[in-house]
Amino acid sequence: MMSNNNNNKLSIEYNTRLPGFFDGKKQYITSIDGKIKTIHIACPQCQSSDYVDNGYHLVEDALIRECGLTIKIAQCHCKKCGTYWSIDHKIIDEIIQKHHDLIKGLLLGCARAKLSFVKSTKLIEEKIGTSYSPQYLYEIYTQSLEAIKQERFTTASGVYNYDEQHLKANGEETCRIVIKDYISDDVIADIQTSDAKKETIKKALKTALEDLPVEVFIIDMLPIYPELIHELFPTAKIQWCIFHLNKIIWRDLQEEYGRRIPLIQLYNAYKLFNIFFDHTKELEKLAELLKIFETQKNNKEIEKELRIEFAKFVKELKKERRREKKNIPRRTLEESEKIFSQINQQKSLYSKKIQKRIIYIEENWSKFTLFQRDTRVPPTNNGVEQYFAATLSKTDKKDFRSKKSVTRELNAAQAEWNGKKLFSTTNLIEILSLMGILFRAFQPT
Repeated sequence: MMSNNNNNKLSIEYNTRLPGFFDGKKQYITSIDGKIKTIHIACPQCQSSDYVDNGYHLVEDALIRECGLTIKIAQCHCKKCGTYWSIDHKIIDEIIQKHHDLIKGLLLGCARAKLSFVKSTKLIEEKIGTSYSPQYLYEIYTQSLEAIKQERFTTASGVYNYDEQHLKANGEETCRIVIKDYISDDVIADIQTSDAKKETIKKALKTALEDLPVEVFIIDMLPIYPELIHELFPTAKIQWCIFHLNKIIWRDLQEEYGRRIPLIQLYNAYKLFNIFFDHTKELEKLAELLKIFETQKNNKEIEKELRIEFAKFVKELKKERRREKKNIPRRTLEESEKIFSQINQQKSLYSKKIQKRIIYIEENWSKFTLFQRDTRVPPTNNGVEQYFAATLSKTDKKDFRSKKSVTRELNAAQAEWNGKKLFSTTNLIEILSLMGILFRAFQPT
């Protein structure tokens, strides 16, 4: 039978040699009294190895406590210079940090999946297996977003999408200003302002594009844009958004005729849409439906059915383009000039509001056709619209509780779009492998 002394020696041997672990840089051991130490201990001030133990402090983190581990960080006192210090415990800090990073990643993932904060906290508690206070989780979430830093761009293409989005923070209007590099797809600026007045926009553009090349802006048709852009960047060219033009034409027709736009007016609208994009198929279909309508002695009920048929036709065309991954073909400058010339000659056949649009297109022809003269320039501002859609839904636009929360979310949206990894790279396997080391070195209580 082994004596008690031998048992004590075996215990000492076990606790000082077998529980050692290596984190790739330093080797640790667990002493017989449960303290974590490094194999080689030296005073951080004078590098002396002549020291005495000076107690310990417990690791109080929730993860360690929930796992039933008692981990003591040894503290020392240097006999030579009198310095007090705690033994290196980076490996413990790393495990705790990875656990926090995992929680942050889950919270950010829940936010991007549009889960409510209540549902998010419940999901995390179920999956992690630990109860957290909502305030603690909220602080982790907000602190992780506030820690995101934007790097200032030192290079850019000079071709920019610009647009604004109007949000509400606790019922109060606030404005989101976005400048996006069309060529690189980088978001140069996504900032919150109190309004979208001329001087506010000028200040945002000047600050964001300082020391960057500025050649072209793709913008919506707001009248103040050309003047304020040319005040800042006299040589910059402008491309009006064709999609925005089409929306205005639709709005004009609806204001004049209501939602049930007559077939002949639909035909006239598509003739205007056909100036810059090929809408031949829609025009041919409308011509076919107009012939049917005429043979039915302009029956309003028949016209309603024909409008429904045309709407279905347009919908199928969109589906077909999506399946084939195609866009509506663009017109060349020569094609657009020829089509517009014919429309302009027959201007009197259009409604008064559409006549005004035809005059407006003629007056701003260079702004609508820059994309046909410069291959770098797109015909629409869809690039920034896609960014808006990817970062804030229609309901999100009204859900903010403060202007600070708007800034926080926009900052994260910009960083994520520009390729910054917001979600933690930590996964459960990493944490489990590190926890396995601790369970080997420290016995659960």
